[in-house]
Amino acid sequence: MSETNPLPGSSPLPGTPPPDGPDDSKATTTAPGSHRSAGHSAAEEVLDPISADLMRLLPLADGKALTIQQIADHLRERGWALLTLFLAAPFPIPNIPGLSVPFGMAIGLIGWAFMLRRKPWLPQFVMKTKLDFSTLEKVLPFISRLMVRLERWTKPRLRWLVSGPTMTSIIGLGIVSGGFFLALPLPIPFTNGPPALSIIFLVVGMLCRDGVMVIIGHFLGLLSWAYLGIWIYLLRSVLWPYLEHAWVWIKNLF
Repeated sequence: MSETNPLPGSSPLPGTPPPDGPDDSKATTTAPGSHRSAGHSAAEEVLDPISADLMRLLPLADGKALTIQQIADHLRERGWALLTLFLAAPFPIPNIPGLSVPFGMAIGLIGWAFMLRRKPWLPQFVMKTKLDFSTLEKVLPFISRLMVRLERWTKPRLRWLVSGPTMTSIIGLGIVSGGFFLALPLPIPFTNGPPALSIIFLVVGMLCRDGVMVIIGHFLGLLSWAYLGIWIYLLRSVLWPYLEHAWVWIKNLF
């Protein structure tokens, strides 16, 4: 594997207290990598600036392609969770080919680091992956609109689902599962949307300390694997006998 490249300026893993050990009740109301703003809820101080930061990528691109490294540098103050959200954003959008394996792998590696509560890293070939400007024009408005809608009802609740090392690791496991699913080159329709949305909900829930979002994210992740299982069952029970007959017929020709 090539030399890895840590995201500059990334913030500590969610749920990891800094060395001086601040009060947990205060830590759970501030999203990792975000700036506090007096008089604003946790959802407002995370989601609103995130949508703004994402949309600033379009003028940054200036009609040209951007690498994951350039995007990571722009989002460095938001940390790895926001980069994970961005990497998952193209998958629910149809007709954006060529991103499944590198982006799915990147999401899985970041989720693995969350699960082990270590600083994430990505290999150079992932960081050098380019997104065409036409792709950015599709992805950034989509994820920005989604974030604006989510902030209307996202708030800190069921915090026990997003607090502590165990729950952080479970969220990381869900992200790993979704990233692995997205990296599979499956010729099956509608397999990218549910796992990508699962990752998005898990990340937003982690950032905003919203346990309801985390529950939705885990549910979508399980739904993704159930959907794949149904397809495997149908292919095996319906298509497989026809394939066996075709194989016997071909062998009889020779």
